[in-house]
Amino acid sequence: MEQKNWLLFTVALLAATPVSSENFEVISPRNVLGVVGLDTVLPCNVSSTKPLYDIEVQWKKITDGRIEDVYIWRNTVNKPGQKYVGRTELLKDGLATGNVSLTLKNVLPADEGTYSCIVNSKDWSADTTTVLSIAGTSEVFFEILGPRGQGIELACRSHGWFPKPTVEWVVRNKQMLSPDTEIHQDSKELFGVMSRVTITGQEAEEVTCQIQNNMAQAEKTTVRLSSESHLWWFYSPGQLSSTTTALSHFPSSKGRKYDEKAEG
Repeated sequence: MEQKNWLLFTVALLAATPVSSENFEVISPRNVLGVVGLDTVLPCNVSSTKPLYDIEVQWKKITDGRIEDVYIWRNTVNKPGQKYVGRTELLKDGLATGNVSLTLKNVLPADEGTYSCIVNSKDWSADTTTVLSIAGTSEVFFEILGPRGQGIELACRSHGWFPKPTVEWVVRNKQMLSPDTEIHQDSKELFGVMSRVTITGQEAEEVTCQIQNNMAQAEKTTVRLSSESHLWWFYSPGQLSSTTTALSHFPSSKGRKYDEKAEG
């Protein structure tokens, strides 16, 4: 049944091919990146040598051969798809200039997929597609869990990542540590990380926990340890990419003195 629906939709798109490319064209980028929790615009523009009037705009999502209505605008009436009520809107006053871009609010991993923008009028019909990818990142928090064997156990945790992240612990001399890491996924498909590592006296210098995903997004937090003075300094090295900022928050712990400072 899904294969039949996909075939019918493909035929419909082929039938929507412009009569003359000189008169009109529907344009959109091939790929768009959305950030978890933020609004994302799916661009779609109609380029036409003729006035735009009495047009219909349809947005559909195509996922694994399944087709669902996202948004339909017809005769000044808008109709969002069942899953998109309260989450979609066309740009205000965009229709007059041929801008039929769709705003998708508060995006989540489930919104990933291929979106088709279909524009119809009495004289012509055309469509274009855009692939929406979703990325999510979050703050990294350090914790001192306490003594463990001949060293002290540290942990870093974070929640709200997508796609699935990886974790690295590194000391100042670039030596890689072997952490105990747990990664879980919640009902919204977001990943949470809890990673532990034990630091001995010989390694008590500067330790960094870095969490990153394959969307080239990363967050890291560094802890600087001083075994001689028994002071612990925490700092965040600043922004690592154009879309993420490394932040750190550290609770006090009875019996130790903490001095927090920011670098940069």
